[in-house]
Amino acid sequence: MITHAGSATRCSRGSADLVAISIVALVISGFALPFTVWAARAAAKQAKSAQAQTAIQREQVAAAREQTQLQRELAREALQPYVWADIQPDMQQGSILQVVVGNSGPTVARNIRVLFDPPLPTGQQHSDKAEKVQSTLSNGLHSLTPNRVLRWTLGVGYDLLSSDESQLRSVRIDAEGPHGPLPTLEMGIDISEWRHARDAPDGSLHHVRGAIKDLTKAVISVDKSLQRNQGRARSA
Repeated sequence: MITHAGSATRCSRGSADLVAISIVALVISGFALPFTVWAARAAAKQAKSAQAQTAIQREQVAAAREQTQLQRELAREALQPYVWADIQPDMQQGSILQVVVGNSGPTVARNIRVLFDPPLPTGQQHSDKAEKVQSTLSNGLHSLTPNRVLRWTLGVGYDLLSSDESQLRSVRIDAEGPHGPLPTLEMGIDISEWRHARDAPDGSLHHVRGAIKDLTKAVISVDKSLQRNQGRARSA
């Protein structure tokens, strides 16, 4: 009987100890729970921060690649020729209209094709030349070096601009540079806008040339007068 009572007592004490340990564990868990939640939140924030930083780094890499590509394109465009075409007066004569094609870029342009729609205007004295110019430009120029300008005479301004109507023409320019075909350039040219523009030649050489002609005429006139006077003197 005493043995059974001691065993029961020990069992009850063991159960009480287990209950106490469980209570202590629960209390400790209760105190640790806020710290666990805080640690979990901190870890989540760190993970989000790491993801955000990774995204920023990816954006920076993409921006750097775009910047590099842009710099390459700018460097490539800077080495491309710039071909243009126009219809303008001959500034050495003043009254002559001409077709002008030039290259203002730093490199050689090749296979230049210039198309006018409708075709180039023609004067009475230069109709054949205008047709040949149209054919030459539509078939294409082999090359055009930097800062080179080619000019073809169309006719006299008062002949080409005799009509009061608009003479708008679309111009399409295609060419090739060192890096392949250039972007097509399209624009409109209305030569009727030159109708009331000043047609005096540029510079002073034109006036000097006119003065020399007048002086030559005066010298010839004086020479003829001297010859007549000498003839009269001999006759007398």
